[in-house]
Amino acid sequence: MQWFDVKLVFTACLCAQTLVSYGQESNLPKVSFRAAIHQYLEKEPRDPFTLIKAELESGKLSYDPKEPLSYLESLLSKLKVSKHSQQLVFSNTSLQLSRISPRNPRAIYFSEDLYLGYVPGGQIEVIGIDPQIGAIPYIFSSPTANDKSWRPNAIRSRRCMNCHANSDIGGVPGLLISSVIPGPGGGSIDAFRKTETGHSIPYDLRFGGWHLTGNHTFPASWANATGIMSKSVVTKIANKPGTFFRWNQYLIPQSDVIANLILEHQVGFVNRCIGASYRLREFSLLEESNYPEKRRARINLEATRITDYALFRTEVPLPQAISFEDSMFAKDFQSRGEPLRQFNLQERLMQRRCSYMIESLSFQGLADELKDAVFAKIKTVMTTPRSKLSKEFSYFGETERKEINEALGAISARYAELK
Repeated sequence: MQWFDVKLVFTACLCAQTLVSYGQESNLPKVSFRAAIHQYLEKEPRDPFTLIKAELESGKLSYDPKEPLSYLESLLSKLKVSKHSQQLVFSNTSLQLSRISPRNPRAIYFSEDLYLGYVPGGQIEVIGIDPQIGAIPYIFSSPTANDKSWRPNAIRSRRCMNCHANSDIGGVPGLLISSVIPGPGGGSIDAFRKTETGHSIPYDLRFGGWHLTGNHTFPASWANATGIMSKSVVTKIANKPGTFFRWNQYLIPQSDVIANLILEHQVGFVNRCIGASYRLREFSLLEESNYPEKRRARINLEATRITDYALFRTEVPLPQAISFEDSMFAKDFQSRGEPLRQFNLQERLMQRRCSYMIESLSFQGLADELKDAVFAKIKTVMTTPRSKLSKEFSYFGETERKEINEALGAISARYAELK
């Protein structure tokens, strides 16, 4: 076992890092997803998983019962989720925490609107994003070897909401992406940035409890490491991917660092959109919502927050460039050829800093007046003469603004067709 020459004094200063706000999520009013106005449990979900749930439960998905991973691979293909999005998490921060450890990491696969967790020897968890009501979690058993009669029974999990709608993310049914100092067995010694998600999080506060593979795995963070505490001192211990588990338990021998950066960005975007939808619905119950100027002000507030995030205004710069020529995830991600899905990865995540997630279901579910306000704000940033452009968006170059504006025109046209 390799020991890093790193020791951390575990004092109030270290713990205080978790209280710093990077995305202002912790300062927003909390909501209750169970409130009658949202109808979270009453509405029939329209997320991508629910739409094919009956088909899956009928046993129509083809797979080889002799191959342990065949069902998982077929399921991902059906859901149009790339297996190269695979992320391995060895901290036991999940409903299946008793099965997760450095010896048996949990795998996560994702697209813009679907997030799937798989634990070897455990169950499959799926969260689909419903445009109106947010994250819809399901859990079901994996097939046993050579059982040709097996059929999934996907249960909508209410227990998941204890975490996926907790006060840390504002009480809305959203997504979680934790970062912890994991102990040798995967349990948490400490947790970072509990209330914040997204590309504004400093890199040294991300990745704790995660495996990262690639040409830059952020050694200053807690990626690929566990810790041991003794007398208020935490010693960092190397946990190289594949040291304590076999890669053949998973679909691919990777936990791509680029996929993790994209996952973080998406979680931040989804949570902001779902939060805005829930807060606006609860705002409509207040007497002040009857005053047009106050409603416009509230719409403007929510639109500004989403716009700032969509335009990467507070994105933290990469500490060093990340090569993506050999990344199958990067190839899959960019394969559509869409201008907003092209990587930079020199000093920032994306080449054109306007999030491709404005075409996701979480954004589509926003009230029309809020979507229109976001599009208008982005349009203003992209077309205002340089001499009049707000200083907060002065990081945009003229070529980048022009390219984003052209992409936005095509996206707006697609939205118009949906109305």
